[in-house]
Amino acid sequence: MQHFTMNKSRFIRYSALGIFCVSMSMTSIAFADYDEESENVNSKYIPIVYSGAAVTMGAGSNVFGDIQSVSAITLGDSAVVSGSILAGAAVTIERAGVVTFDVRAGDAATLGANAMVFGDLAARAAVFIGAESEISGELTSGGDAKLGAAAKVGGNVIATTSVTLGAHSEVGNYESAGNVQAVYGSVVLGGYSTVKGNAQAGTVISLGDNAIIQGAELQNVYPGDFVNDVEAPLANKKDQLTQKQKKFADMFVPTNNELATTIDASRDFEPGVYHATGLTTTADITLTFRGSPTEQPEHWVINVDTYISFGAKMKIELVDVALGSTIVFNSGTYTTIGANSVVRGTLLAGTYITTGANTTIHGIGPDCGGMFATNGAITMGANSTFGEAGCWPVEPQNDNADEYNGGEGSSCGDETNYGDESNYGDESNYGDESNYGDESNYGDESNYGDESNCGNEYNDGD
Repeated sequence: MQHFTMNKSRFIRYSALGIFCVSMSMTSIAFADYDEESENVNSKYIPIVYSGAAVTMGAGSNVFGDIQSVSAITLGDSAVVSGSILAGAAVTIERAGVVTFDVRAGDAATLGANAMVFGDLAARAAVFIGAESEISGELTSGGDAKLGAAAKVGGNVIATTSVTLGAHSEVGNYESAGNVQAVYGSVVLGGYSTVKGNAQAGTVISLGDNAIIQGAELQNVYPGDFVNDVEAPLANKKDQLTQKQKKFADMFVPTNNELATTIDASRDFEPGVYHATGLTTTADITLTFRGSPTEQPEHWVINVDTYISFGAKMKIELVDVALGSTIVFNSGTYTTIGANSVVRGTLLAGTYITTGANTTIHGIGPDCGGMFATNGAITMGANSTFGEAGCWPVEPQNDNADEYNGGEGSSCGDETNYGDESNYGDESNYGDESNYGDESNYGDESNYGDESNCGNEYNDGD
């Protein structure tokens, strides 16, 4: 596997516009090139939100991309993730929360009433699906699996211990038979519940009034060589993020780009590297990032030794900023954003990131941006939005690094190629031995069953 590395000289340019050329490709690539020892991630996964602790989304908040957390992930009421969730601990999706792709929990998983997962859900411990909630794909539990009243699972339900279906709940849909398996325990169907495929139990099968199993009923089945692959740990990216933050912090800063610790009035930022020991902005000001009137991408890096604190109603505006340009806020400790603010770019924090209510964060053009907390939690206020519909991780914009120029004779990438020869995943396999069902296949080439292959041919840079 190739790893994303550079000499220090690639990061230091002795001019006001001395930016390392693909400064933002790290935001996604850092999580595409997993360490050999810990690449136990069973999907092609490039998060735009990453936390070294927990992630909490406030009620009504939105993230347009994938989320990864070393610890728990919680979605408040009606919060939406237009992507996947990968958590090292528990996942909680509260009432009417939505995840449009897969969910993986390193502990228990809980869905509140009317919650939706438009993909597979796999949890290391017990899974509880609230009333009238729905999982479109497979449900895999390392403990018990319980479906509330009128809950639905479109694919198979497999639990290490028991499976319980509430009244009027369903397993299977018009496309899938939907089998149920309790490896070591019982299968219990509440009144008027339906299993459209087979039901298999390590002990007994119990049917409530008018409950239906349309396929075979198999009781007291020996578990055989069953393996709960959800036990595999997740990769922790602390070391990679620490290294990335240090490389940004080591960049040369021209004297006139040293910032005061407080910005109390609206101001402009030309492309370049900036530095402050700590940085606070007062409320209701505008920071304008002003590029050149060309189509050449330009880059901004704001390095802060300690904290960044944006006041409420702070707004970042872009003027003459070309597609492919990047903005990085790199704080040594924490970053906080006041309510009703608009932030553009990617946030890196040594500890935690907190946003107030009604905050918007996204990148430039179709770039989602990024929010990465190396050691701490990420907390998004109610009704906040991160990314936007149709955005994608930034690294595809940086394939032509040899055309970037930092200004004043600075050559950005004459001998460096971050696209054509880079390989961030073609040898990576994040699920070859995962088995969530004997013959299940959830995509054109992906197989999470006996012959699963979730990334062998994944190449982000050819």
